[in-house]
Amino acid sequence: MSFLNKIKAQVTNLGDGVSATTSKLAGNVLTSSKENSKLMAIKAEIASIDGDLEFAYKDIGKKYIEHVTRTGQSIEFGVQDTLVQIAPKLDKKTQLENEAIEIEKALKDQLIMQEKAAFQNEFDEEQAKLDKALKMDVISKEEHTEKLLKAKKRVDNFINIRKIEKQFEMALISKDEKEQRIALLS
Repeated sequence: MSFLNKIKAQVTNLGDGVSATTSKLAGNVLTSSKENSKLMAIKAEIASIDGDLEFAYKDIGKKYIEHVTRTGQSIEFGVQDTLVQIAPKLDKKTQLENEAIEIEKALKDQLIMQEKAAFQNEFDEEQAKLDKALKMDVISKEEHTEKLLKAKKRVDNFINIRKIEKQFEMALISKDEKEQRIALLS
């Protein structure tokens, strides 16, 4: 009977682990959705400010042309009132762009953590498979250690591998260079 109780406890623990992971992923999705909504709102506000600035820029150009036409001189021509209107909008636009960058960075960091968790899960599965093979005498202790170290190296170098893949996506390195660099890290 105690054997069945142990199995029941293990199944319960496994279920709790899956439930916790699912809850965490749902929380991450909700947070990500909120951040994306906030980012979209910021970008819409930046677009609105850009529209206001375009109007101000046209007003400056119009005043300049009127001045040159009237006087024939291209000197200061009274756009201070328009510049006063533009300055706070430019400041607000810069602030919003910086906020958008921070949100994009947070979203990227969250994505990186999810990818790293996936890498860790792959490692855990590989480790379990290797442990089982070792217990069944399918592989030697040396093979087990070698394969486990190789899999662990990939998890340990996750950030560097991701950077290399990003460099390739941005066409900063060739496919061959990407594969060579990753091979050195794996």
